Amino acid sequence: MSTATRAIGLILLGCAPRLAAADQPPLAPPSTSEDRLLFSADGATLTGGSGGGGAAALWSHSFAPQDVLSAGAEYQQIANSHWTNGVLSGSFALGSGTPAAAAAYAEAHEGAGDIAQRGFHYSVVTAGLLITPAQWLTVQLEERRIDVDTSHGNLPKLGLSFHVAKSLLVSASYADTAGGNLGTQLTSLRIDYAGPALNALAGAAEGRAAPAVLNLLGQVVQPSPKLKELFAGVGRSFGRSDWQLLADYQDLEGFKRTTITLLCTLHLDGRGRPP
Repeated sequence: MSTATRAIGLILLGCAPRLAAADQPPLAPPSTSEDRLLFSADGATLTGGSGGGGAAALWSHSFAPQDVLSAGAEYQQIANSHWTNGVLSGSFALGSGTPAAAAAYAEAHEGAGDIAQRGFHYSVVTAGLLITPAQWLTVQLEERRIDVDTSHGNLPKLGLSFHVAKSLLVSASYADTAGGNLGTQLTSLRIDYAGPALNALAGAAEGRAAPAVLNLLGQVVQPSPKLKELFAGVGRSFGRSDWQLLADYQDLEGFKRTTITLLCTLHLDGRGRPP
């Protein structure tokens, strides 16, 4: 396999945490209108001794509990590739009530990068709908379009979130490729806890990876190799800032990746939960 194909495979593998660990609806949205700055930094290790890292910075404004607009930029480097994206996302309530019975959201990551001596285009666009038919249940319908170099396809997802207690949320989701050459199937389970002083999350995902993520070790691998993932995180507020530390582990039939991410949310108006 060529160096360029290996790099694209690593890029798509790097998207996997978003599929499982980062796309669930928040347990508690902001309660008032406010401005925030969001920063993140991550580092990763890969089988074979290589790795990478990246960072992101976004501005976010909440108009109401479920009406949020965010914009920023992100940079990522892994193995012999790197790319930079602009990020734009938003969500808004459908109907009246607090919280509303339904909300729509969208997110776009658009940019470009380089693999060794050539460039590539990066585009991941997501749109979804959150429906709350009962206080204890939220249904998530999502469509994700992925165009990264020569890998293209749609990845629709169905998610169910069960509010088993005021501070405890249990979520399950299933995503399957519809068209293109992604060949991805992913089932995930996640638990979120939001306490007065500490937030925590943990989960797992299992399924099939994209055909582009093949031959990462220079070996012949059958299409759609199995992917196993474990992730966990803990967060705490300090005055006007919220901090979260996330760990993500992936095993793609022997090719392993471990990522540690630190996130910080700074409330510009000085509001925040007490420590």
